[in-house]
Amino acid sequence: MIDYLKGKRWSDWTRDERFFCSVLYNLAKDDVTHFATIVKDYAGLSMAVSGDWDIGYEVSFYRDYLWQQGLKAAAYNVSSQRAFDLCLFGEHTLVIIEAKVYEAFSPRQNHEFGFDKDRLNKLPGLEKIDVRLVALASSTYFKNQKHFGRGNTLNVFDGRITWEQMYQVYKDPLLRQADEMYKATAGKWIP
Repeated sequence: MIDYLKGKRWSDWTRDERFFCSVLYNLAKDDVTHFATIVKDYAGLSMAVSGDWDIGYEVSFYRDYLWQQGLKAAAYNVSSQRAFDLCLFGEHTLVIIEAKVYEAFSPRQNHEFGFDKDRLNKLPGLEKIDVRLVALASSTYFKNQKHFGRGNTLNVFDGRITWEQMYQVYKDPLLRQADEMYKATAGKWIP
């Protein structure tokens, strides 16, 4: 037992979406086509899921994609430091999944996500790729979003999925924990 963790594991304490995205990535990577189908269905995306699919975690897309082609991010006015939480790579579709656990999506962040969709289609070889943006967050967070009309910062997303939905598919309790941590009270949330 680790006293300073009050007999718990670090995974019981963390609120970091990267941790929970890594859990989801490890569950999804064994059958990426199945995961793509889940995302398509839950997020309400109209896209084909036939063909090959790949998945990436903490994807520094601009940096690595351009580097592999002998190009520099600066030449395309994109940040080499920009990373996407999860990416689904299909033959004709690129799905960017941006996740939150404890916090809300910010208007500034969402504005950048919208620019990413346009920027990606300007990169060599991606001009005809269908870029989709999906929000992954707590079911409580989405229920609290009363309206999705004009002015709502979540309108930049093509769809949304919840950690609870991912729990229902994969049955990993850490995914349910991620769903329950939104706006948890400091010092009082330990499963």
